[in-house]
This record gives sequence, structure tokens and C-alpha cells, in this order.
Amino acid sequence: MKLSTVICNYNTRDVLARALESLQAHSGDIAHEIIVVDNASRDGSAAMVRERFPDVQVIESGANLWFSGGNNLGMQAAIGEYVLILNPDTVMLPGTLPTLVAYLDEHPAVGAITARMTFADGTVQRICSLFADYADFALTYTLLGRVFRRTKQRREDRMWYAEWDRESMRAVEVAPGSCIMARRDILNQIDHFDPRLKLFFTDDDLCRQIIGTGAGIHYVANATIIHDEHASLDQVPRLTRRVYFEDMLAYVRKYHGRLAALILMLLLAPTRIAMRGKQLWRGFRRGR
Repeated sequence: MKLSTVICNYNTRDVLARALESLQAHSGDIAHEIIVVDNASRDGSAAMVRERFPDVQVIESGANLWFSGGNNLGMQAAIGEYVLILNPDTVMLPGTLPTLVAYLDEHPAVGAITARMTFADGTVQRICSLFADYADFALTYTLLGRVFRRTKQRREDRMWYAEWDRESMRAVEVAPGSCIMARRDILNQIDHFDPRLKLFFTDDDLCRQIIGTGAGIHYVANATIIHDEHASLDQVPRLTRRVYFEDMLAYVRKYHGRLAALILMLLLAPTRIAMRGKQLWRGFRRGR
């Protein structure tokens, strides 16, 4: 088996069907298995896949294991030489899968790759970055960013490769978990996704592990997918903000230590209070 595609799904039946249709239509001659891990969806996603896509392997987790846990189940079941982690809110375009597979075939020092991503209107998405360090977290998410605006902007420009238009190949540090193809022999050397990170910073953590093996990560500009980046997150709107901060602190704790995470948590308090206040005010206005 050349390629295993793993899709972790939670209540996104309709967009999942679209993703599967595009995958099956544009796999070319690749020996390809598709694995859908359903995180206890309530919208009939698993039944839909079994009925409409009988060749797709369905794994029902029995509970919401989030992005990290669900994808880990899929990776454990995958038998392909390469493993593609793909969001259900994506559409594969003609030629993309063969191009990605060929790139890994031709670049043995590269451990993982990602594709150029666009919105449905063709606008190119700003994906891939350097790893954020502790100062980036403090300046981006706390009131320190308002005090040191120029420093914050310089660091953001550097981290997000501000000079790069995403129309050329390049080595990157962080590739998005919404579309990352990795060698299975590299994945076998690492811990996959850290289940302590439910939904956010999972790709940062995975890419740190991949680079830690000595392999590179590349952006492949001549392979494109469409990504509706809000379709999955919109399924858990009340939890998303809380999980974001929890995952951020867990990531900082893992790579910068408990004390650094504690200090960041204290610095984040005014930000979280302000965001909660805005949320309550919007709710009040809607109820009037």
C-alpha cells in the first residue's frame, strides 16, 4: 500500500462526503486506503460512509477523542508507506495526491510535506510557520503585545514568513495538521499526536517531533487543496475558545516548563476576562 489517508471526523457528515468524493476521484493510480475515524458523531456520519463509500475503512472511537486521539487511532491502523492526515473540510483537486506522493518519492530526506491551500474563492491561505517561542505566546495573546506593538509585529512577520507568497516551494518548521503527508517510518519513530493537546498546537508538536528525527518538512506549491477551515471547528463553538487556551498552556508546559506555563496563565487572565465579557455582551444584545 503506497498511501493511507486518515480523516478524523466529528459531526461533519456533509463536508466529509465531499472530501471522500474528491479523494476517490483524484487518487490516480496510487494504491490508496482511506480511513475515517468517527469521534462519536451524532449526525450519522459513520453510517453515511459505510453506505456511500463501502471501500473506506470506518473506525468508531466510541467517544470524542478530539483531533489528536482520533488521528492517532487512524495512524495506528494505517498500512501505507506514506500517511496523509487530512481534515474532513477539504477538497482534493486533480493532480494533488500524485504530486505529493511523487515529491516524497523524489526527496528521501524530507519526512513530511503539505500542500498549497486555498479558500473556495481561490484565495491562498497563509499556512506554515516557524515554531513559536515563549516570547511569541506572551506578545500575541497577552496585554504585553499592546505595550510592545512593534516587537510583536516584527516577531509575527518572522514567524509567518511575511515575505513569502505561498507560491513557491520551501522548507518550513510547522505544517498544518489539516493536510500533512508523512512517511510512516518517520511516524513510527515518534509519539504521533500528543493526546494532552486536544485540538490546537497539535501540528506544532507533531512537526517538532518529525524535525527531531533529522527529517525535513516541505511546502509543495504545485499541489493544491481547498480548505474550508471553519467547518470542523464550528461543531464545538462553546468549547473552542476554552480548549484553545488549555492546549496553548499544555504546549508551553511541554516545551518551556511548568513555571513558564504558570506565568503565561497569569498573563492571559486579563485577556480571557475581556473575551468572556465580550461574549456575554453579545449574548445580552441578542436577547434584547
